[in-house]
Amino acid sequence: MKKTLGLALVAALVAGTANAGERVGDFALIDHEGAFQHMAWYDDHSAVVIMPMTNSQADVASLKALQDQYTEQGVQFFLLNPGLHTDRAQVSADIASLGLDLPVLMDDAQLVTEMLGVSHLDEAVLYNPSNFEMLYRGPIADMENSLQQMLAGENFDMVSVASTGAAIEFPSLDAHANLSYEKDIAPIIAQNCANCHRDGGIAPFAMDSNLAVQGWSPMIREVVMTKRMPPGQVDNKVGHKMKNEMNLSDEEMQKLVRWVNTGSKVDSENDPLTALTWPTTKWSLGEPDLIVKVPEQAIPATGVVDYMDIPVDLGLEKDVWIKGSEVVPGDPAVLHHIITTVVPPEGAPDFQQILMDLLASLPPEKAQSIRASIFAAVASGQQPNIGEIFKEIPEIDIGTFLGGGNDPDLGSVAGYAPGNSVSLNPPGVGGLLKAGTTLNLQMHYTTSGKETTDATEIGIYFYEEGEVPAERMSGGVGNAFAISIPAQAKDHEMELVTTVPEDAELYSLMPHMHFRGKRMKFTAQYPDGSEELLLSVPAYSFNWQLAHELEEPLRIPAGTKIVATGAFDNSSQNAFNPDPNAEINWGEQSWEEMFMGFYSWKNIDQGGSD
Repeated sequence: MKKTLGLALVAALVAGTANAGERVGDFALIDHEGAFQHMAWYDDHSAVVIMPMTNSQADVASLKALQDQYTEQGVQFFLLNPGLHTDRAQVSADIASLGLDLPVLMDDAQLVTEMLGVSHLDEAVLYNPSNFEMLYRGPIADMENSLQQMLAGENFDMVSVASTGAAIEFPSLDAHANLSYEKDIAPIIAQNCANCHRDGGIAPFAMDSNLAVQGWSPMIREVVMTKRMPPGQVDNKVGHKMKNEMNLSDEEMQKLVRWVNTGSKVDSENDPLTALTWPTTKWSLGEPDLIVKVPEQAIPATGVVDYMDIPVDLGLEKDVWIKGSEVVPGDPAVLHHIITTVVPPEGAPDFQQILMDLLASLPPEKAQSIRASIFAAVASGQQPNIGEIFKEIPEIDIGTFLGGGNDPDLGSVAGYAPGNSVSLNPPGVGGLLKAGTTLNLQMHYTTSGKETTDATEIGIYFYEEGEVPAERMSGGVGNAFAISIPAQAKDHEMELVTTVPEDAELYSLMPHMHFRGKRMKFTAQYPDGSEELLLSVPAYSFNWQLAHELEEPLRIPAGTKIVATGAFDNSSQNAFNPDPNAEINWGEQSWEEMFMGFYSWKNIDQGGSD
């Protein structure tokens, strides 16, 4: 009885979306290899064919025949795992046993399966990625005529052919048959959305009442189905659990989408969203002990704004130990990033001397040519080619140059990138700002179409006077300077290795690329030869650059290599790409590219290495 009711509810949910001549909508899923598959990205293809995973040799043979004949005609083929199981290794083994080499869309929440109206394992679909219209649903063996018509540009109503395969079970449908706005929907909005979507929040509209949520319900469905919101999502089915993970759970996605699909009904006069209250301060960590006002900057409406190096005196008359800091941008529409360097009272470190010391620690034959090139550049009045130096000597930690030197006690102050503006140490961990310390802020602005003035502030939080934290935070930065991305490259892969020099506890990982950044994952390669995936960001967004914090610090031995593997989309399919016909190299501007990994770790031996 439950199974019958579940299938009936599937039919009700897809009614009005999967009928002839109507669009089913855009969607995105992660495949069994961790790649982000967004249907809108395939709008340069003629068609998309999606078939549920099956043990039927006849269906597999039909799929292979279509794939062999139509792939070169611009047809993209996928398999679909309709929530049968979430073990990706098992999925890989299953498709290998069938002799298939196709991406398997992992529909763990079963929402795409519902949207496409697929209720049996032998129901394949023909989908138009240009207008999100479904043109065929039924056995794969009967699809070819519809596919030929579509490729020929013919107009026809959706073809639906009855199936006889095993029914797909939807175990959560019965429980979601009568969703309550008050008890099911509002709590999800309050927990995951309202902090930004409120009066005075950074989102473009508020979701602070049932009327607002009803009004935006089609948009809510769209951004959930495409994984565009919440922002900064990671692949939370692999790697380590992240403390600041932004993802919705499968059940939360199911409730939101099914509530919208059944009319976004409000069942009670009690509206939990109207009872929410928010801090009156702009500081998420509370009122700071020190507020640093960055000199106001006038930003033009258009054009290129040169990088600015702005010195700021902290006005400290005595030494202070700090536990955290936060940047509040004056105008987040134009502030692209801030790289903050703490300059001690004795002045900035001599980076040329630091480089010479690093070279002295290398084998003589390896350091000789680099040293000679540096001396030649200085003798001719030019700056050494730092990019080439880092390329030749990957052992050098660029963090030494970005962080202001090698003093282990030196405190760090938060920088800024969209979605990343807070630095808070664990309890008992901190850094020292001596009296007379200044900051050097490298500030990068982008124009927004209107003139504005940015008045950014930095808040710093102290330990109580006389309290000296027992431990110091450390970390590393990896930066690939040798970047050469061909024009129209859809998935230009790169790799970056950063070595952890001492036994440490790893706290966070952060990818950094620009507009063409597509994906990045971090793998730990241990000295004993083993390795594990730490974090995967399958749909990197330049607008949300998050430092992903591990829920529990990870103990890693000295010599561990953190391998960042990522890719760029320099094609016309990337909606954020400024110029898909240009070859792209390393550069500081947003239309150029960077490939960086930022890591925070705490050395186990707080005395440092010999």
